[in-house]
Amino acid sequence: MEKEIMEWLKSIVVALIIGVIITTFAQPTIVRGPSMEPTLQNNNLLLVNRLLYKLKEPNHGDIIVFRLEAEKRNLIKRVIGVAGDTVEISSGIVYVNGSELEEVYLDDIDISSKDQQVVVPRNSVFVLGDNRNDSKDSRNTEVGTVNKELILGKAYLRLFPFNKLGKIR
Repeated sequence: MEKEIMEWLKSIVVALIIGVIITTFAQPTIVRGPSMEPTLQNNNLLLVNRLLYKLKEPNHGDIIVFRLEAEKRNLIKRVIGVAGDTVEISSGIVYVNGSELEEVYLDDIDISSKDQQVVVPRNSVFVLGDNRNDSKDSRNTEVGTVNKELILGKAYLRLFPFNKLGKIR
């Protein structure tokens, strides 16, 4: 009986250690709302790499999770511009450093958003939702460019729904 209890305790300790290791490097996140459609849908369960941006800089096209302090919630958006980039939106078309951005992940072009031009500050990124008609992102003054310190990580794996399980692109 005592041997059985020790085996159970060992299993529990190992499970706890594995859990701590996993949550140190990865964090599950649920998509809330339609702002990243068609790439991600409401209630998708994602795994976020929390360690990646401690080792390297965010890249164009990365889907990130960041903290919006004003609303005390996390947002999920795509990185469009990095520090030093000039991002221009004109008639719904996005240009980065003067070149039109090829956005194969979009269903529609949002021609309703106002034209704007932003130079991305140091230690920041410019983000947009894939569903431009229904996204609170860097075009909005409440969000603006996102300081890298507010980035929680890169969304890299969809865990649910199971029929869409896999790497996020």
